Amino acid sequence: MSPKLLLLLFLRRWHARIGFVAVIFFLLLSVTGLVLNHTHDLALDAKYVHAAWLARWYGLAPEPPREAFRSGHHDLVAANGRWLLDGRASGEKYPQPVGLVELPDMVVVASSTALYIYRKDGALVERLERSALPGTPVQAIGAGAQQLVLRTASGTFESTDTLSWRPAPRDAIAWSAPAELSAAERERYAALLEPGVSVQQLLLDLHSGRFAGRYGPLAVDILAVLLAVLSLSGAWLFLKPRHRRERH
Repeated sequence: MSPKLLLLLFLRRWHARIGFVAVIFFLLLSVTGLVLNHTHDLALDAKYVHAAWLARWYGLAPEPPREAFRSGHHDLVAANGRWLLDGRASGEKYPQPVGLVELPDMVVVASSTALYIYRKDGALVERLERSALPGTPVQAIGAGAQQLVLRTASGTFESTDTLSWRPAPRDAIAWSAPAELSAAERERYAALLEPGVSVQQLLLDLHSGRFAGRYGPLAVDILAVLLAVLSLSGAWLFLKPRHRRERH
């Protein structure tokens, strides 16, 4: 058997095998690349996947919740950059809250640098940053005579609408304070407040191979080389019979 015939048989055998491996690579690259092209439209950076195994894979050490802020009919538990307001996740990458206050027409949560205004049903209405606050950092939040009160590094201030502020008296103020969670509550809230990975980051890591660890990109490079071999061998197998017919 001639060397050319042996090469042809070898390429035919391995072309199919490499093609089977490459099809998985094709699908992964195609799907992740297609979705990543619409990252902004799909808001992938704002969507998160929460799973204990995924957090362990990414080396995210979960912080168990230890306390809750309670006011009237509302409660807030925070851990791992997530807030659970009345049992419903309120967002991702949130700062540690300093208190929760319930007013007649809204619920206000304070962090050291911002106020989060919620409706009674738990929907976020507005977020007030440093420029809209009477001072920062916010050290405590409370209520007095149906008014919102903030204690800041610049002093104590009160407001009826969270927009205009004036100095507040220091007495007759019910300051928000954390309450310790029971062991059962800690376990229940810990399952609801697992740290997450953004869908955008997850897709990027799958697309580049980094999801598989330090050797993932190397595996993607090898698959890319196999793809080049597959393309070249396929072209050779396609052109070889035609070249033979033309010679005859």
